[in-house]
Amino acid sequence: MRNAKSYKPLLFLLLTGWCLLFLRCESTEKSMVRAVYLAQSEQGYQAGLLYQAPQAAADAADATAALQFVQAEDQTMERALDAAEQALPQTASYRLCDYLLLSKAEESLLTEYEQLVLRRGCGRTAARLLCAEGEIDRLAAQAALPDALMAQLKAAAPTAPRLYEHTEQGLLPILRWNAEEVSLQEGGVLHTVVGNTLLSPEQAEVYRLLTEQGGTRQLWLEGERIGIRRCTVSVTLQKAQVLVRLDCQRVAHSPLPTQAQQQQLAAQCTVLLQSCWQQGVDVLHLQARAALRDGSGASFDPTKNVCPQLRTDVHFMLY
Repeated sequence: MRNAKSYKPLLFLLLTGWCLLFLRCESTEKSMVRAVYLAQSEQGYQAGLLYQAPQAAADAADATAALQFVQAEDQTMERALDAAEQALPQTASYRLCDYLLLSKAEESLLTEYEQLVLRRGCGRTAARLLCAEGEIDRLAAQAALPDALMAQLKAAAPTAPRLYEHTEQGLLPILRWNAEEVSLQEGGVLHTVVGNTLLSPEQAEVYRLLTEQGGTRQLWLEGERIGIRRCTVSVTLQKAQVLVRLDCQRVAHSPLPTQAQQQQLAAQCTVLLQSCWQQGVDVLHLQARAALRDGSGASFDPTKNVCPQLRTDVHFMLY
């Protein structure tokens, strides 16, 4: 019994030493990749990694260490990412890689990267998708830009779709940078498997409203800025037309929108739905709704049929 007690301090020291060694190897000795940049170039592929220095104890999501950026090019996506990883001071860890930046949101590029992630673990399928506009050489050259980029990535994250959703339609935020700053652009890129459509700021807000995305939507109606904090969209399929109803809740302490403002918002919704349909995008998933109701959605295929007649009504709650 005495011998067992005498071994306890030694075992405690060994356990403590092992824990310290594990923490050092798993956190402070890794280059924590926070975002991946991908683009196709003349040489093949261009890859960039936004990472935190290994001495920064970046094992926590709220790590505040300065970020840095490295880039590389090669003939294949995998080799370009490998070359970028070789430029990191320590082994790359993608456990906190929450963002994927794309110069162009091409479906083939997203599919190839997703397969690479699943095979090699060089990223996360839950990463947020964003479009990027700017020369990536500046991210490596300007010391302040990587931190500014991360701040804007976090600001845009709530409305950005995820990588595993890339086969569905989604609105990608746009980040732009120059030699001095990084900014989140108004509007966005509507991505689908058939192509991409650039939406204006007004169109982007209407799209987010129709798809019931969270957050406050700001719209100019009849020359007045209207804030909408919540919106419920109801769709009724009829033989001759599709009825779309929006029940909106305005921001607190704001006046109730007028009838003219509600009609203008309804018209904006109808125009956006028709415009997207003509480009092969079924924003309200009418084809799927028809299939659930009738067993077939052939008459609501945006790639084959003309846009159905739409009637949009907007109502604001009194409270």
